[in-house]
Amino acid sequence: MKSTIVSFSIFILMLFSIIFSIKYLNTVCMKLQNLNTKIEQTLQSNNWEESYRNSEHFMSEWKKYSSKLSIFSNYNEIEDINNELWKLIHHITYKNKEEALISVDIIKNSIYSILHMQQLNIENLF
Repeated sequence: MKSTIVSFSIFILMLFSIIFSIKYLNTVCMKLQNLNTKIEQTLQSNNWEESYRNSEHFMSEWKKYSSKLSIFSNYNEIEDINNELWKLIHHITYKNKEEALISVDIIKNSIYSILHMQQLNIENLF
């Protein structure tokens, strides 16, 4: 009886941990996606100073969350986002709109990929 209670308690604890971690991942990814969208909008309106400030803010948020996201995701995806973010900042600095928008899109797709791969569904369980 005692082992059943302990096992059930561990199961409940694991379930809450999974739910909490997925909620945290969703929150962080949505925050990063919103920042990325702001960068995209300012780039499309050719507001280079605001784009640069937004990209610097994205970089600071990325540094804060990337170590935690590496728990949920493949290291290569984290490194790809990091590299594209550096490219984005340089493209904005040199006012290369096309390349900057491509980097924004790559970052957006990578964050979506992290979020999608960690969703709780049958496909990801098996």
